[in-house]
Amino acid sequence: MTIAERLHRLEQQMRPLEPDAAQRAEWQQQVAAHAESFAADIESLPAFYTTEHEGRKLSETPIGEHPRDMQEVLGLIRDNLEHVGLNAASAGHLGYIPGGGILPAAYGDYLAAVFNRYAGMYFGSPGAVRIENALIRWMCRLVGYPSTALGNLASGGSIANLTAITTARDSKGITTDKVRRAVIYLTEQVHHCVNKAIRIAGLGEAVLRYVPMDERFRMDADYLSQQLEQDRADGLIPFMIGASAGTTDTGSIDPLDRLADLSEQYNCWLHVDAAYGGFFLLTEDVPHPEGGTVDQAYRGIERSDSVAIDPHKGLFLPYGLGALLIKDVDALNASHYYKANYMQDVVAMPDEPSPADLSPELTKHFRG
Repeated sequence: MTIAERLHRLEQQMRPLEPDAAQRAEWQQQVAAHAESFAADIESLPAFYTTEHEGRKLSETPIGEHPRDMQEVLGLIRDNLEHVGLNAASAGHLGYIPGGGILPAAYGDYLAAVFNRYAGMYFGSPGAVRIENALIRWMCRLVGYPSTALGNLASGGSIANLTAITTARDSKGITTDKVRRAVIYLTEQVHHCVNKAIRIAGLGEAVLRYVPMDERFRMDADYLSQQLEQDRADGLIPFMIGASAGTTDTGSIDPLDRLADLSEQYNCWLHVDAAYGGFFLLTEDVPHPEGGTVDQAYRGIERSDSVAIDPHKGLFLPYGLGALLIKDVDALNASHYYKANYMQDVVAMPDEPSPADLSPELTKHFRG
């Protein structure tokens, strides 16, 4: 049997996996109707479903060789996924920061899955990369970064923070022999994903200083100044200050402008975790409890080296969509760039860097 004959036989075997136009139209109508039913009832749906089965039928449904009817599948999803556990899209959902994704973004997500463009390299999909970079540049302008800044769209704040901390480690020359003398400054209010990222980035043996906070749960800059001076006198290497702009527990914003002063004085990398609070920069004329307006509380964020910010929180976009914004794109590239033999013909585009060169991820969803 020739190769052509084998390919023809295989083609006939796989044909049932390719739905025709009529089948596609039927499925499309059923899925769209199901989604519309959910959206139409969203204001009356409970914020949390308590069930005894907890979606167990999804685990018990075998994965077999024969297809199931679309209505059966949608019913299975409705009873064991939609009506089980936390319903973040509910109008009554107030206890957790991420909410339901807005519907136009869901349509975009649907098209991204249908097109299935590889958004990791400019060569693979220039349009996808341009969309992502344009969105990142918009967020960079929001925080006051220069036009040369960029970053990456990640799955959430965890990967955004990890990417920033890895870049800070390399940029400040914290090699293996220096880790135990390197000092990172945080508060007890920092999100736990920052501690997790520190460990994953190989900095688990670094010195972690938990700086005391004031009465509003903000990092005490005066205490930090004294600690930085003491650590440097003791032969340690102060290298990163991890600030928060909207802590998960209290919504507190650290004194970013003062922390930026100290970062410059002691040559530290200033990273701001604004995953939850960052998009409050979009507010105007909203009074702040201590005077001024909410957006003024972020003064100094533009002087940081990197910012983590989550569109799936403050912008109510679907999971998972976080972002890392960074001033020194060359440092980000140096920590994450890799060239493989099979990509030898890929030419770098200085004006449109590829996300795969600025992130731990190679294969990634077209989040833009």
